[in-house]
Amino acid sequence: MSTQELINKEVESLPEPLQREVYDFAHFLRLKSKVELQLLEEFESWEAASDEDFLKLERSMAEVE
Repeated sequence: MSTQELINKEVESLPEPLQREVYDFAHFLRLKSKVELQLLEEFESWEAASDEDFLKLERSMAEVE
């Protein structure tokens, strides 16, 4: 049985108010995952920019020498 099927089976056996809590939690997890992905992408772009700035600084220092 797949994870989706197991989840569906459990949720179907819950009363409506608890089903709503499961839905709210699943929605929270999806949003949390999206925010974490955005933060990771921002960090990676910042890191790439920092590497480029560092290379520019190294080149400038080499020209001075």
